[in-house]
Amino acid sequence: MVLANPLRRDTVTVVDRVLIGQDERGQDVYEDRRRDVDHCNMQPVSSAEANDDRTQVVTRWRLAGPPGMGLTAISRVEWRGRVFEVDGEPGEHGSLGGLMDHTEAFLKVVTG
Repeated sequence: MVLANPLRRDTVTVVDRVLIGQDERGQDVYEDRRRDVDHCNMQPVSSAEANDDRTQVVTRWRLAGPPGMGLTAISRVEWRGRVFEVDGEPGEHGSLGGLMDHTEAFLKVVTG
């Protein structure tokens, strides 16, 4: 059950990497499949900058979405024109009576 939660007003696009077969050399061939997921919440978590010979910025976000949204460690998430990588395995969280069930994942964007 998804409640009408004002914090879950974001819609994200999940890009799943799906194995569709093998090429002539036996290498796996993947295809990206896109799907929109409503009732999500995106929040910034942290940002770190490295200034070696170039500037690199890693920004982390937290995604909370509906239970069973099918997010995996190799999925990507698009939101407001940005592409995020899933950082680690997403978690499925349950609650007493199912009221607060949700999917949670950390995302990252690397620039530079």
